[in-house]
Amino acid sequence: MYHSHTSNAFDGESYPQLRPQPTFKAVDSIYENRLRQFIDTDGQYKDLNLPKLYNRHRVCLSNVEKPENTDNEGIWLQKWSAPGLTKPLFKDVIPDKLKEFEFCKPGKPIIMSPKWSSHWFQVHIKISKDWYNDIKTEKHKREVFTFLWDAGCEAMVFDLKGCPLQGLTGDGERTECEIPIDWFASNKSNTHYETTFYIECGCNSMFGSGGDTYGVRICEIVQYNYQAKALYYDFLVLSDAARENAAPQKHKAREICNRIMDVFDPNDVSSIDKGRKIATEFLGSNVDSSAVFKEKKLNKFNAVYAIGNCHIDTAWLWDFATSKTKIARSWSTQLRLIEKYPEYVFVASAAQHFKWLIQYYPDLYKKVKKAVTDGRFIPLGGSWVENDTNLPSGEGLVRQFLIGQRYFQHLFGRKSDIFWLPDSFGYSSQIPQICRLCEIPKFLTQKLSWNNINVFPNNSFNWVGIDCSQVMVHMPPDNTYTADANFGDVKRSVLNHHNLYDDQKGMLLYGKGDGGGGPTPAMVEKLRRCRGFADTAGGEFPQVEMGPTVNDFYNELSKDTDNGKKLPSWRGELYLEYHRGTYTTQAKVKNYMRTVELSMHNVEYFATFASVLNKKYKYPLAKIESLWEKICLCQFHDVLPGSCINKVYGEDVWPMLDKVVKQESKLLDEALKVFGVSTKKDDKHKHLVKMSSLPWKKSSISSISYLPNYLLSVSQKISDDKYLIKFHGSTLLKPMMSKIKYPSTISELENGLFELQNSKLKALINKDGIVVKLFDLVNNKQLINNDEMIGGNQYVMFSDTPLNFPAWDTELYSLNKFKYVSKATKCSIKMKGPLLSALEVVHELSPTSKITTLISLEGLNHLDEISAIKFKCSVSWNENYQFLKVQFPVNISNDFASYETQFGITKRPTHFNTSWDVAKFECCMHKFVDFSDYNYGVSILNNNKYGGSVHGNVITLSLLRSPKYPDEKADIGDHYFEYAILPHSGPLGVSTVHAGWEFNERAPSELYVTSEMKDELSKLEDIVSVSGDEGIILSNIKRGEDDFDVDYTNGLMTNLPKKFVGSQTIVLRVYESLGGISEGYIKLGLPIKKVHKTNLLEEEKEELKVNSNGFRFKLRAFEIATFKVVL
Repeated sequence: MYHSHTSNAFDGESYPQLRPQPTFKAVDSIYENRLRQFIDTDGQYKDLNLPKLYNRHRVCLSNVEKPENTDNEGIWLQKWSAPGLTKPLFKDVIPDKLKEFEFCKPGKPIIMSPKWSSHWFQVHIKISKDWYNDIKTEKHKREVFTFLWDAGCEAMVFDLKGCPLQGLTGDGERTECEIPIDWFASNKSNTHYETTFYIECGCNSMFGSGGDTYGVRICEIVQYNYQAKALYYDFLVLSDAARENAAPQKHKAREICNRIMDVFDPNDVSSIDKGRKIATEFLGSNVDSSAVFKEKKLNKFNAVYAIGNCHIDTAWLWDFATSKTKIARSWSTQLRLIEKYPEYVFVASAAQHFKWLIQYYPDLYKKVKKAVTDGRFIPLGGSWVENDTNLPSGEGLVRQFLIGQRYFQHLFGRKSDIFWLPDSFGYSSQIPQICRLCEIPKFLTQKLSWNNINVFPNNSFNWVGIDCSQVMVHMPPDNTYTADANFGDVKRSVLNHHNLYDDQKGMLLYGKGDGGGGPTPAMVEKLRRCRGFADTAGGEFPQVEMGPTVNDFYNELSKDTDNGKKLPSWRGELYLEYHRGTYTTQAKVKNYMRTVELSMHNVEYFATFASVLNKKYKYPLAKIESLWEKICLCQFHDVLPGSCINKVYGEDVWPMLDKVVKQESKLLDEALKVFGVSTKKDDKHKHLVKMSSLPWKKSSISSISYLPNYLLSVSQKISDDKYLIKFHGSTLLKPMMSKIKYPSTISELENGLFELQNSKLKALINKDGIVVKLFDLVNNKQLINNDEMIGGNQYVMFSDTPLNFPAWDTELYSLNKFKYVSKATKCSIKMKGPLLSALEVVHELSPTSKITTLISLEGLNHLDEISAIKFKCSVSWNENYQFLKVQFPVNISNDFASYETQFGITKRPTHFNTSWDVAKFECCMHKFVDFSDYNYGVSILNNNKYGGSVHGNVITLSLLRSPKYPDEKADIGDHYFEYAILPHSGPLGVSTVHAGWEFNERAPSELYVTSEMKDELSKLEDIVSVSGDEGIILSNIKRGEDDFDVDYTNGLMTNLPKKFVGSQTIVLRVYESLGGISEGYIKLGLPIKKVHKTNLLEEEKEELKVNSNGFRFKLRAFEIATFKVVL
């Protein structure tokens, strides 16, 4: 068939017949390697390529000492150093300290030291009138004054009113700050315009101290050639495409880049425009504006949502004080990006950071709040800080959200619906339920991409907790939360996605992080060009979208997957196969955390009772809230896990938590005073008692200083002024008035073994402190397995030299290199019953470390009482990359063990069948780990430890580590801890759960009540009582957050309304602890008006029927339930 000619048809007549000159084929590798020359600022050809034309005008530090001494352009600095390591605010420095500022002498080094100190500069700039007019009249479109500053350390630019303008990082990173032209307008002469502003420098790099001395390296003001800079970004993205994109587009991108280089003339500025025109062939014509994102509709089957974020570690290689400045530096910088780029949206987490901003930079907060209102600056996360989720108690995790969500509501009128936790070290199996109960259905992390054994198989999925609650999860496929927004980052955000069968979009988290900073203008410019490339060049490269929020991404994900039904699910914990040493490192902070959490349990319990029984006593809600803020702050994911520098612990965390302990003790004393109870015996307070916030019957033995004569016959003297007394009860425990029925005894046998015995348990212990046999006399069981080890309570020193991060990591190969701690240097009977028998054993762990262990067994009044062999240790520890553990080989066989987690149990394998099983060679636990078969089991309790494992038939508890980075003194010093071995009949049961709580209770060992109140105290046990299935645990009692009659003086969240005015509310939290559907009944000893089931934020969800001054409820396995009782 004949086709007519068109204008595009091959024209044989015009096609040359002869080709006398040859044309070579471009060599791909050579033409690709050439590309780096064009934008290389340090290469040998920089003056022949684009960098030569970056700057139109530049002014540096003047060589004249003072500005009034010259008519020339220049920059002058005056410097003032804050005393010591103080970090004064702008209002403390300007204007009061201006007289102390000194001019920096021309030609002399400008030095700042020592590390962590603060230094202030007054910057005076003088520019020519002509230069000012060039910028003012936009002679060169879009060109501005850019101030360059690099002192090798972090800095912040302030305006004359003291509001932060922008942060500067130093060391070549974020050294530019655009200066508003109106800063010059108020100070002008016939020939010059001038301005003055201030810079605060902190002697620390972005990632910590970085050195002891810093100096000003660059101080300039420049006018960049906008088109040259734009061509730089054009070329950067196109050259990345030439290297990283797939054929055929990569080859065309290479050809375009080479053509740009060929037309460029370093002596002809107009050649820049030629290069930019060539770039449009693959980038389109809209990359200089946000219009590039509107040119074509987003293809949801190959889309990337770019989210600007700034991960600021609340403490890590720097202290809390430095973080406060990092927040201002970072967020002020992001506000400038919001002003400059209409498509830019920024997200920020951690309610604590907003509180600090209000406290220290209130003017900046006002700007942030406006940006929040405009939808450009988005607070999210829901928690007080980006916390660790392995180590905090259940109630500790609840308070992260209770305070965090309420604070966001207080500030912005809304809560977060996403738990934003990109950088924590593994995720507890109860996080999905806790999130859903805090009105959070979404979760984001990326840390599992750090796994060092297995590749986590999902990016978008449903995470299902141990109670079957779920959250929708996205893990950004670029495997980072600090992307530089390069071509490859966008590409990997889809290419690396493990769930493309289910959904074809990924989120890209870009911005400088960890040490703060956030996105840069360069990142936005690159993303504009990445979108232009995708829309123009076509191919497999995904479209990147800016402007939509995190919520928009999850909304689309939900819509495209039938509300998540099409997404795969992952049940149980998200175990990070990395950073396993964080369960143990910095034992002191972990002991503090266990103590303050459990002490708060006591405070809230008795303060609640005091406030509803005595109207003169006001529940100290504001003080309790303030203490929880500090506790939650110290749960930050580098603080509690132990991966901060020594300065953080020694100067911030330990003093803070020590103060919390003292304040908790004071609050408890004040609450108990309402009941006539005192910690001191005097003429008024005579009657010995104990009080417990654990509302079940129990017995305990305590050391008493002031023994009433009537108890002498039932006591055990342990020193000249100390006696042991056995108490029994629930909330009120009274001294046992009769002699112990089954006394504890200890004796040394002829074979050299020591026998501890109380008619229920019998332990045989050798002279090295090894429990070689442990008999359950009631059930006729012997628990210790001697096949491969001598016995239990075997201390083991492991070599602990991880591959990468000493404080964070312990590696699999360390299990192969260990030494048993064998010979004891001392073994002697310390106590001989009848209430407590004990053996003291001393081991030299090394020439520099020693452990003293008191092995004890208590006497019993009933054989159904909980009975355990207890080990109380004091350690002098000075080791170098050693890991101390204790092991118990037992006669139990099962393929899983049960590790207590928040509000429940996480089961983990005891074998190494798969690489996933191998990865869990070190695991997290809370108050106990249990290893049971159908007939029998053994629990190991602890009072402040979090790491351990069960493999084969050996239960291991991790005790102490000795890493040298980032804190070279980590764990060096004295330590005190306790653990116990608790045999029990049958599988894991409530006896272990109760024993774990009791072993950890932080309550005064002796209290004294007045005669008038002695008989009244027993009524406390009737205020709240729980019955029903035994696995139900009443975990917390407190007053309602929104009650009107509490003491909320200086409280944090004053914008939230009060509820149930005229009434009082009690909040009760229960959980199912063993993994079974349960039913229960809660009865109150006070008249009830209403009962509501609430979420963890104490928002009423369902009104329950009141029946006989109580109410019934049902729980799923491991369900957490909160009830608000209106009195």
